[in-house]
Amino acid sequence: MPKSATVGARELKTRLGTYLRRAREGQRIVVTERGTPVAELRGLTAGEGGLEARLSRLQAAGLVSRPTRRALAPLRPIRSRGPSLAQAVIEDR
Repeated sequence: MPKSATVGARELKTRLGTYLRRAREGQRIVVTERGTPVAELRGLTAGEGGLEARLSRLQAAGLVSRPTRRALAPLRPIRSRGPSLAQAVIEDR
């Protein structure tokens, strides 16, 4: 597979999944609009390290913040006596 390809904006829109797969596989895709290059599509893993490395760089630059504590415990349902809330709403209508 060649390392670079050119595709028009309309073709990219029509077959986006195909071009995303090719970019993920390492191919660089130049997007043109009426024959003029306007963008470049390439995979994120190409020369940028893993996810943790990218997140660390973004955090060091102050662009993102990462969680510093555990997530909240899931809520437990409250048991109640008497009619259900759904029944109270129905009666209210």
